[in-house]
Amino acid sequence: MNVLHLECAACNLRHEARRLLNLCTECSKPLLVRYDLETAARTLTKESLGGRRTDMWRYREVLPVEKDDHLISLGEGLTPLLRSENLARELGIDELYIKDESQNPTQSFKARGMSAAVSMAKELGATKLAAPSAGNAAGALAAYAARAGTRMLHLHAPGYPSR
Repeated sequence: MNVLHLECAACNLRHEARRLLNLCTECSKPLLVRYDLETAARTLTKESLGGRRTDMWRYREVLPVEKDDHLISLGEGLTPLLRSENLARELGIDELYIKDESQNPTQSFKARGMSAAVSMAKELGATKLAAPSAGNAAGALAAYAARAGTRMLHLHAPGYPSR
């Protein structure tokens, strides 16, 4: 694995990569995964992609999960780029492509992040997962948590009945 550390997007504080964290311990801002891209480039080449799996996990060198049996996938990734000639012309640019993320298993770009997040949670031993969302992120988490066999916590606002 080529993960070096986690780094706060706001204050740049470094955190250990192999811990269950989702926010900076200092300022509560999001954490970014930092990779050793030089090492990753040795095996992640255009030529190496040909025989690999056909989902986002083909790019393992720049994804955080170490063990194959921790990967939680529903076939996300490799969504098409659609050429948008009319919009390109309207914007005065030569070429414009739009990524069609509705082709992901949960019909949202959130599928990629949740595949990685739930896989990492499994690798780090998490048994319950939650997300502050009632939209695409929650739907994607529900799908990937179900695939992983992990409980998803349903959080409710005060005054709303729980199920």
